[in-house]
Amino acid sequence: MTGEMINLIWELAAVIFASGAVWGELKAIRKDIARLEEKQDKYNHLQERVAKIEAKMEAVHD
Repeated sequence: MTGEMINLIWELAAVIFASGAVWGELKAIRKDIARLEEKQDKYNHLQERVAKIEAKMEAVHD
């Protein structure tokens, strides 16, 4: 094998390794986004409930 061939194999291995690392990071980011969306949905639901309670309290006190 020539030096160029070894260098090419080394660079190919580096690209494959980097692709795997990027794929893992993207997977983790997608998981974080899903978790944050779930938290946001819970918060929005809570805000809707609080708004309904405030409206009922306002109606009772009027």
